[in-house]
Amino acid sequence: MKIILTTSPRAEGDVERKGLPFLGIGYIAGYVEKFSHHQIEIFDAHTYGLNASRAAEKILERKPDVVGIHSITDNRFKAIALAKELKKRNKNVIVLMGGPHFSLTAKNALEIVPEIDFIIKGEGEKSVVQFLNILENKGDISEVSGLAYRTKSGEIMEKPLTDLIMNLDELPMPAWHLFDLKEYNKPIDGTNVRSIGVLSARGCPNVCVYCANARSVLRLRSPKNFVDEVEYLYKTYGYKGFDFWDDTLTMVNIHVVEICKKIIERKLDIVWYARARVNTVDKKLLELMRKAGCIRISFGVESGSPRILKIIKKNITIDQVKNAVRWSSEAGMAVMTNFMVNLPDETLDDLKQTIDLMKWLRQIKNSYPAYGFTVIYPGTELELMAKEKGLMPKDFSWNSPYESPKYKVTGTDPSLFYMEWPGAELEKIKAIMTKELGIRGNIMKKGFNKLIKIRSIRELKELLRAGVNYFKK
Repeated sequence: MKIILTTSPRAEGDVERKGLPFLGIGYIAGYVEKFSHHQIEIFDAHTYGLNASRAAEKILERKPDVVGIHSITDNRFKAIALAKELKKRNKNVIVLMGGPHFSLTAKNALEIVPEIDFIIKGEGEKSVVQFLNILENKGDISEVSGLAYRTKSGEIMEKPLTDLIMNLDELPMPAWHLFDLKEYNKPIDGTNVRSIGVLSARGCPNVCVYCANARSVLRLRSPKNFVDEVEYLYKTYGYKGFDFWDDTLTMVNIHVVEICKKIIERKLDIVWYARARVNTVDKKLLELMRKAGCIRISFGVESGSPRILKIIKKNITIDQVKNAVRWSSEAGMAVMTNFMVNLPDETLDDLKQTIDLMKWLRQIKNSYPAYGFTVIYPGTELELMAKEKGLMPKDFSWNSPYESPKYKVTGTDPSLFYMEWPGAELEKIKAIMTKELGIRGNIMKKGFNKLIKIRSIRELKELLRAGVNYFKK
């Protein structure tokens, strides 16, 4: 059988995610190539900047039996539109959805969108091969691990994911040769070094209420296996910049220490960007990371209020924040700290503590605090909290048409659902943050950084539209 894996068309205002190959479909493609006889191709509708109609036309020209569509919540309606366009043009093509959004809303999606035939939940490498084999041989589809589907009578069934890959070294590398790599030229922010994304781990044991990946099983690639891939991309494709996409690269100290040592031992002339937690780093580790090429690091801080940090189960302290940022700066890194406003039960006093911490962090060399409005995502504890407090309809359908009344305040895709309540309206909070910090922290700098990455009139129009929406209110 022939399967084409595609990204969804880009969410409104989303220029930032352009420029790096999507690892999820890359890993599945690599696995299908190695462990099956099926034909596999990758089509990146997101990076090509195509709308649903044009993407469907281009995909169907390749005559696939199955089209697998990856989606996150931000672009779920673009994914649904693509599924509809595919079926409109060819009712016999099988539409298979995957990615974080449809994994967490599978039953609702199958109820709402008849054009979706199947959904694979969670990590899809083994399940996609199993699915294609059974489909080709007209076997029992109910045997596919993690599959959501409709029975002949219309009943929706969801199978549990039973074969999670525990040894990540067993996975082949993403099928890099199936990406049109000349299309991916995103530099590491603050540099002109072309970069590519890589992962050294999967899963996250933390319990943050706003994250759908919380409480998932942490699995690590061996440092050798990971650095082998980095070296391969460096030597084969000439990449000297790397975005280490782990949720928290520093979750296991010895893991990142060994990665750094191997990069140094192999004398790889690379630079990289990492995401970390302030309670998982120390001065010695950060100095080693910098020696190995880490020039940019980001920490999710979320709030300057200890009370709010406890409510959202962040499990960090303000002292840890200050130490981590100071140590990272002293090591020679650019330091991003990310904050969220309108978190559950946040008061104006809590907000003031966040503002004060952001102002303190601004004084540190190469420290760049920024904030965003709290978005509710499916499958999170925050979703349950919002429904219990009446801030979100209990019967909210994630895959039915929805447009946020406040998307012009945030300048993001209209499909996102924001945390908001009387007295903490987004307009009010935005006005406070603007008064205290300027225009949304470092939004002007971020806007300029996006502007210099623009490579087409279409991308310029998208960025300008996002900016206009942001400033309208």
